[in-house]
Amino acid sequence: MAAVGHVGVVEETVHQWQRTAESIIPLADRVLAAAEMVMSDIDFLALSRGPGSFTALRIGMATAKGMAYGLGRPLVTVSTMEAFAASACEKVGSRFLVPVIPARKGEWYYAVYRANGKGPEEVEKTAFVHVDTLREILERYRGRCAVVAKDIGQLEEVCRSAGVDAVKADFFTAVSLIPIAEKTYMAGEVPSLEMVTPDYLQQFRSNR
Repeated sequence: MAAVGHVGVVEETVHQWQRTAESIIPLADRVLAAAEMVMSDIDFLALSRGPGSFTALRIGMATAKGMAYGLGRPLVTVSTMEAFAASACEKVGSRFLVPVIPARKGEWYYAVYRANGKGPEEVEKTAFVHVDTLREILERYRGRCAVVAKDIGQLEEVCRSAGVDAVKADFFTAVSLIPIAEKTYMAGEVPSLEMVTPDYLQQFRSNR
């Protein structure tokens, strides 16, 4: 979680994601305090809308919408893939970037972006595919792209066989959302809270 306050950007990262709204609010209080802010100082809230974990998206979205309603502030949502690619542009020198996020077992969310001086340009829209299909997609970009993931270890063999680079995205944090969120807010492109929903991309399926 991050805040832009009087002392600049303040961020606190937790290694185990917050499972309940009750545990997220204290985290927000700590970050605001470190930024020398209080809730009423907030101009707008920003949140990754997905894709990603169903449970994490639901909890995060519900908590953020509750805070936005309570404060009377707008809520800006940012595509996880777009923010991922934008942060990777600053760190990775490859011509093409492929951010990936785990979906169900053996499946991955992915998108393809072209890196240029103005930021990432979408080449292939976000979708979820089986790992074998992902390998075939990556082979089309052999020698020209980098796969970027928080847990790249699961895909190292796939990247190696497809002839693409594998990059561990330690640099992708809550701060990565800020540039896109600020641009969206300043442009007035903020939907009403009723229209804000997570981007699941696939139907939820219970394991039970």
